[in-house]
Amino acid sequence: ENTYMLRRVGIAASVAAAGAATLQRRAAESHAAAPAPESLAAQRPPSVVRVAPLDDPPDVTLEYFALRGLGELPRLILELTGIPYDSVYHFGTGVYKPYAPFGQLPVLRDGPLLICESGAIARHLARKACIDGGDAADKARVDMFFELAKDLTSKKSGIHDPASADGKRLAAMLATAEANCGGAHFVGSSTTLADVALFHALHTFDEVAPGSLEPYPKLKAFVKKFAAQPAIAEYLHSDRRVPLTANEDGKQPHSGLPGYKFKEPLRPGTYATPWSPPPARERRAALLATPLAHAHNENGFSLEYVRGPKRQSRVGSRSGWRLAVGRGAARRGKAPE
Repeated sequence: ENTYMLRRVGIAASVAAAGAATLQRRAAESHAAAPAPESLAAQRPPSVVRVAPLDDPPDVTLEYFALRGLGELPRLILELTGIPYDSVYHFGTGVYKPYAPFGQLPVLRDGPLLICESGAIARHLARKACIDGGDAADKARVDMFFELAKDLTSKKSGIHDPASADGKRLAAMLATAEANCGGAHFVGSSTTLADVALFHALHTFDEVAPGSLEPYPKLKAFVKKFAAQPAIAEYLHSDRRVPLTANEDGKQPHSGLPGYKFKEPLRPGTYATPWSPPPARERRAALLATPLAHAHNENGFSLEYVRGPKRQSRVGSRSGWRLAVGRGAARRGKAPE
């Protein structure tokens, strides 16, 4: 009798799983068949593009609007360093508000860790990938140039009007960057967060105002060399790269939601696969989990000890602690050249 009941339970579970898979497939087909979103205001569920092996779901998920904005720098870091991740694109539904720590995007999930604020996310990923600088002095310089990149972006309107106050301030900052550009790198002899952040700002200038970097030959060469790296070149032409909007190019004042209309069609791969937030129980666990330590061992591996919900680890765990070894560049303990 027990065997009979177990078989019935097993059959019921299989039928339920098959039904759920069918519903999920139909939802994905309906999502993909819907008209392409023309702006951020589109009322449609979030979508996801996975940058990881299909049989190995990544620990890292980056959520941001279907814009470049504050999500582009973290995407560039993830792409350059080879960290597997899910890139989630939100539209005008606001489904992230109940679980985002500050009720805003971007949001990064890294195992049990859930954080927001673009600067915090960028620095966390830089540490994870070992591109945050070698020693304390280098880390300080990396932070300095990271802040310079943010200042450049804040004056982007000046790239279209060199005679304006923002244009003059921007020219002075670009001259400073030119004087400090070492060719391929701004700090040390390998890629750091400083390089990724400055590439993001300078490449945007070159895109929205072609020829604007001509007065700065070292910066122009830096952008060209950085963009030619295989991982970056592939990303820049992939479905994961979203087009700019009028609110982002600096040509006109910010015009609210109407200004977030895509200047070019959104690539189908960006919005084809629907994404749903994790269950509330997992979200609460992520909010409560706290990273406690980070170190590099003698072999150059990046080690993180994270206290949080029990979960299976590829490396092993003890007493509720998880030993997570960084992937990609971090796993090798070296920054990409």
